[in-house]
Amino acid sequence: MEYYYTPKEYISSGSLTIVDDEAKHLGKVLRKNAGDELFVTDGLGNLYRVKITSAEKASIECNILEKLPGINEPERKVILYQSLIKNSDRFEFSIEKSVELGVHEICPIITEHTINKTTNKIERWQSIALSAMKQSQRCLLPKVNAPLAFTEAISSCRAGVKLIADETAEQHEPGFSSIPVSDSIAVFIGPEGGFSPEEIRLAVSNGFERLSLGPRKFRSETASILALGLILYS
Repeated sequence: MEYYYTPKEYISSGSLTIVDDEAKHLGKVLRKNAGDELFVTDGLGNLYRVKITSAEKASIECNILEKLPGINEPERKVILYQSLIKNSDRFEFSIEKSVELGVHEICPIITEHTINKTTNKIERWQSIALSAMKQSQRCLLPKVNAPLAFTEAISSCRAGVKLIADETAEQHEPGFSSIPVSDSIAVFIGPEGGFSPEEIRLAVSNGFERLSLGPRKFRSETASILALGLILYS
């Protein structure tokens, strides 16, 4: 079962319209026609079972048969603060896999050890998140924010639980199962070389808990996948 996407402004109480590239893909590539049923999400947590009533080149009109809220969404709301990575492909891989795992929001950050400080790819990053949302059959589209400086990200973080990955932290069982599902959880992942000692001290002074991911040293994108897996599936 594949999911498709249309923004909320194209949805009414009994019908919806699929537009732009999504409509072209359905019409030209998949050859969908009137009478075919689809699953369409608005990216806001809702999934719709619909039937196509008409298919044009640039738009597909559908009747809504059923609305299914919250399908395949995790109970915990995790916000990933992922440092920009030297290799942009690896950063994009992190976005893709984080969305597949169930991240709620992604906030790129620029840290002391960040090498690649590209900030003009938000549209591309959001597109990757959209594709990953559909592929993993989620109905919430995580927002990918504009990159923030580390200090600004620390001071503006309002999550109920705040974690920062630190390879020098004492290794122990994290105990994620004890975190209330009602709490939002922020997890900060550093770039190549990790966070500096000054950044760790700043985070701890702002209420963050140091998080060990075990004895081995991981690539940044691997660390984010591991951390999200531990938090969301514990």
